[in-house]
Amino acid sequence: MPVGADGFRLPTVTEEASKPKIEVLAGPSQCDTFQTFVIQDEDHTLGNALKHILLEDPAVLFGGYVVPHPMERRIQVRIQTVAGESAVSVLKRSLLKLKQQNLAVKKMIQEEVERYKAAHPDHVQ
Repeated sequence: MPVGADGFRLPTVTEEASKPKIEVLAGPSQCDTFQTFVIQDEDHTLGNALKHILLEDPAVLFGGYVVPHPMERRIQVRIQTVAGESAVSVLKRSLLKLKQQNLAVKKMIQEEVERYKAAHPDHVQ
């Protein structure tokens, strides 16, 4: 899976021909501090984790997501922020924080696997 300089996954050849990974929904109620984003090829796994990260941010007044239809692999994330803070910047910051948390958990799991292998050499295949 190719990764870009910013740490986010790069699209594959087939994805490049399709929709972008994240789209901003346009509409009369959308403004800089109130945005709805459509994230393709994701489900409750990302949506729920992202919602919790968003709600920890003091700049967020509302953060939530929906899966429009169970047969579609996309989520809609709605973010409303305080004045002076854009929803796009909050989304980027929250995704980076979620990525950092996932990397920390991955590191902890790898350390525990190594510790287990060292303590139980008979059980390692």
